[in-house]
Formats: sequence, C-alpha cells, structure tokens
Amino acid sequence: MPTVLGIPLIGFIQMVIGTIIILFVLIKFLTRPKKGKQGEYLIQNVHIITGDGTEAFHQNVYLKDGIIRKISAQPIRKKHVQIIDGTDKTLMPGLIDSHIHIQGGLNCHNEEESDRFLNEKLPQIFQENVLPYGITTIKDLDAPKHFIYKLRQKLTSGEITGPELLIVGPNFTAPDGHPARTLGSNSPWAREEMSITVTTPEEVSAGIRELKNAGVDFLKFTYQGGDYWYFDKKLNIEKIDKSLMQQIIREGKENGLNSTAHVFYYDDVKELLEAGIYGIEHGILDRSIEADDPIVALWKESGARFVPTVNAMTYEKEPTRMQHSLHNLKVLYEAGIPIAMGTDNMFETMTGSVEHKELSYYVDAGLTPMEAIVLATKNGAEHLGIADRKGLVREGMEADLILLDQNPAENISNIQFIDRVFLKGNIVYSQKPIQSFEIPDYHHPDRLSSVEYISADGTQQREIIYDRYDKEQIITQITSHDGKKWSEETFMVKPDLSAVKWDYSRPSDQTELHSAQENGTIHLSGTFKGKEQDKSFKIGDGLWYQMMDLSLPAFVHSRLNEIVFYSIGTGDNRGAMTLGEFASKEIGTEDITLNGTTYSCKKVSMVLTMFSWAWTGLYWYDVQTGQMIQSGVKKGTKETILWKLKAFHYENAGSDS
Repeated sequence: MPTVLGIPLIGFIQMVIGTIIILFVLIKFLTRPKKGKQGEYLIQNVHIITGDGTEAFHQNVYLKDGIIRKISAQPIRKKHVQIIDGTDKTLMPGLIDSHIHIQGGLNCHNEEESDRFLNEKLPQIFQENVLPYGITTIKDLDAPKHFIYKLRQKLTSGEITGPELLIVGPNFTAPDGHPARTLGSNSPWAREEMSITVTTPEEVSAGIRELKNAGVDFLKFTYQGGDYWYFDKKLNIEKIDKSLMQQIIREGKENGLNSTAHVFYYDDVKELLEAGIYGIEHGILDRSIEADDPIVALWKESGARFVPTVNAMTYEKEPTRMQHSLHNLKVLYEAGIPIAMGTDNMFETMTGSVEHKELSYYVDAGLTPMEAIVLATKNGAEHLGIADRKGLVREGMEADLILLDQNPAENISNIQFIDRVFLKGNIVYSQKPIQSFEIPDYHHPDRLSSVEYISADGTQQREIIYDRYDKEQIITQITSHDGKKWSEETFMVKPDLSAVKWDYSRPSDQTELHSAQENGTIHLSGTFKGKEQDKSFKIGDGLWYQMMDLSLPAFVHSRLNEIVFYSIGTGDNRGAMTLGEFASKEIGTEDITLNGTTYSCKKVSMVLTMFSWAWTGLYWYDVQTGQMIQSGVKKGTKETILWKLKAFHYENAGSDS
C-alpha cells in the first residue's frame, strides 16, 4: 500500500480530513455571534422622558446589573450586550402607585384562602395585570397583615416577581370605622387582619409597637366618620378621637414612621394638617376650594403630601365628589403642594389599566401629560422616600423602565402603547399581540329593514336600522327617552360586525364623537359632555364591538363558545371614554315568548373582565334570525330583564313582533 511520510495512504487521508473538520469547527466557534448577556442591554437612539418634566432625544442608554449605567447622545460601545432599537420609541421611568390594595378581603375570608391567593393567583396577576402596564413600584395601603408580610418576603427573595412593595400594615381606626366595619364586614378574619381598632392611648402605643416590629414603611389611619358607601350599602362609620389621631402622628414620628390618613372632608383635612400629618389620601371631597382658601396656605406650610385617587371617585354614589376631586387637584397642584399618583386600585379584581386612567384624569383636571407623568414617577419616589434610586431615567438609578411605541408626553393615552417593561434591569414584559378570534361573516335576514326594542319600564326605545347595511355595511341605532330622540349612532362594520368607524351624537349634553380603526389602533376625537376628546386605543387584531350586544349575533353563529372583545364607554360610569375589555360566552338555550310568539334562543353572558365579579349582562338571540330578543342583568342568582324586542320590520311588509 502506498505511503505518505511513512503513513499508509488511507490513514494519511483520514488524518487530513479529521484535521480539516477540527479546524472548521474551531473557526466557527471563534467567529460565532456573541449572545447578549442576560440583564445587560443597550437601548439605542431612544427618546427619553426623564421623569422630572424634562426630556432628551436620540439617546443611548446602557443598563447593567439592574442599574442605568450610562446615558449618552454619543454611541456607546459595549460588547456582547443585548441591543434594542429605540428609534421612534420613548423610554420613561416605571410607574409608581402610592395607593393600592392587593388583597382587600373581598374574596379571602380566612388565612387558608389568603395563602391560596398569594401562592396560586398573585404571581399570575403581577405577570399579566400589573407589570405589563408599566407599574414597577407600589405602596399597599391596607391588606390582611399576614398576607402582606408573606408577600413582601416572597418579593424580596425573588420567589415571586412583581413590583417593589412598600406597606403600611393594618389601619388604625375606630371600632366601627373603616375598614373594620366595611372590608372587615366580610369576615371576622379580615376585620382582625386589616384593622387596629383604638379607643385609648395605650392601644395606639401598642399598635405602633406592633407595626414597627413588623417593619412597615408607613402608618395609616382612617379619619372619617358619618355616611360611607361600601359598594351598594350605605353605612354609618365612626371616626377615631382627635387626640388619638394626634398621638398616632406624633408617636409614629418618634418611631421613625410617617403617617398618612384616609380622609374625605375639609374640616378633617384641616385638623390633620394642623397635627403635622405626612400624607393625605383622597383629599377634600365635600367641597371645591380655591387658591385663596386658608387651607391651601396651611397645607403648603405643613409640607404634607397629597395622594389623590381620582379614579376611585368613580365608585362614589355622590357625583359631586368626583367634581371636587378634579377641581381641587388642579388648585393644589398650582399651589405647589407635593402630589404623587395613587389610584386605590384593587389588584385582587382589577388590572393596571386603572393607573393609566388615573393619569388621564389628571390631564382632565388641567395638568399637561408631562405634569401627570411627573406625579407618577419623580413625585411618587419622593413621596415614598426612595427618590435616591427610583423615579428618574438618570445614570445611577435603578433600571425600572418603560419602553413605549408612542410618546405619552404628547397624548397621555399613549401610555398604553407599551413595548417592554424593565424591572431592576430585567425585561419582565415584552409586547404580545391582543388575542384575535375567527368570527364568520354574518348575514342579516333578507329584507330586514329595522328592529325595535323597548325598555322593561317602557320609558326608553331603541331602533336599529339596517337599510344601509347591504351596500355600505352601515348600521344606525337611535335611542329615545320618553318618546324624544336622545342619541344617534352610526356604525360601519366588517362582515363579522366588528367596527371600522363609529359616530355618536348626543346633543343634550354636547357629545359628538367620531372614531375609526386603522392599523390596530382606534382614534377617537370630538367632544364628550362638552369636553374635547383626542384619544387613541391600542387594539391590535382584537375585536372592536362598539355595538356591544348587537354585534354578538356574529359570535352566536360561530363555533366559538367564548370571546373577548373591546368597546368604548359612553355612559356616566368609570368606563366613559375608555376602552373596556369584555368577555362573552354561550351559557345555554332557552325559549322566550313575547307577544304571543315563541323564539328559540341562544343565551349569552357578558362581563367586563375588569369587574367580572360585580356585573353580568345576559342576552337572548333568536336562532333563526340571529337578532337579540331580550337582554338583562344578573346579580347573584336573580335575573332582571331590561330590554325586550318590540318588532321586526321588513321591506315591503308589515312587522313581526
């Protein structure tokens, strides 16, 4: 056998091939693209909202080990970092909510239920309902004490990923005060866990010692008496004695704990300011004040901080409280009172969209979008005593950040267009598309020209007009009150009945709205109750069912059992001029007889996903025509009918009622 260098030819060939393979693998390894390190990012060419009212353009931001290491208009050269293109995006500090409730005793009535909520539900709530909205720091103003202490430990250890948490522990209150008589009414366990009832100085001192040993960040007490609406129940609550209020503030300071107070009334706020309170929660809601009111000067002199919870006032049965809240916020802001964003959000049942709505209310009150943002970033950090490390996009600060596709300083509704959320330098949320559904084309019955409905009490009428549907895909709805036209809406819809355009006119209160969907965003303009509107709502591939119940025939004729859709609110409730998320599902079949005619119907439920525990709508759709026959609501096991079919009208024919 031939040889090469004394090596058999076959062996030499094998050796050469092996060497080539080894060299090829080595070269590929040495020239491979380097992966970016986890937790090390370079955001390039991004617009920055600093958090203090200033902004910068075309900046490069380097994050490492949870800290903003460098910000520069010049290129930053770093090897092996994860590069994020910030072109046309905005970077701002994470939102700080200084007044929330994670678990309010609504659904947990003992420690076993509380622990189950903590371990099984809360991690998902943080992942899906809190962090995706850019909320990176929260102060809980009252939760069951053992729950909140356990949660704090789990967040600190990293067992649960969620926003940084500051706590007050149970609230000081009178024996029949809030929350003892309100939230505590759900169970003796919640009452004991969420309130420290005091009637003597000794009880106050013991309570402060307990909370200091538990390591709370602040003290909180209720300083309100009289009528109190607890959901649909009107209660009479007691207020703690003034001398005990003064003792809590004084003794708290002696123990290194600032006090904040739940308060609604002018005279009570005055007494709190005179006593040296650190924080006012909710504020003056029984009257509107002006800049020259003596309480404004007293407030400024005291240095007390203010946490308005405007969105929470939409719960109130007294509409004037909302008006006073908005008005007084602007007066106090212009007077230079330090204000931090707070919402009274209840994460047990609601999502972080509440924080976004709160910011929009600040703009409604007269603040600019940038001023509203400062309240939720820099001011929040100052209020919570963490301004040395949070609340600003600056070198050396913790990297709790929001990267947005649109600039909220231009329009506060852009706060919803979140691309990524960073918590301590790690990405905890990355944008994902809104869920879409395959809804088949729906065809109305031949020659159907209109449908009439009448309210159960006979005072309201709805007429749905289809004469433009076949050629223009336009449906008109006219609503009348006591025989007089009240509102008119036109909907341009797709074959699945989802909206493309929507115009709404209600002259009685100067409401004239125009909206259209383009590239996954709904743009809304016009006036609502005389107030100018300019908003955008991100919907992606989601269903915009602005006709609500009248859109569901398309769903009923699909193979789906449940869908999620979106609609803009126009009523007097907290959903007005916001995009609500709704869920509907088929729950059975039922025969409905009206005016001697029996309809075989599919029964459908509808809930506002944010308040699924509070309200359920019910709708019955005729299997043959697809049209709604009646609708109502369900509370507990009781069903109440609100609307009924009055008549079907067909072209060149009479009516079928």
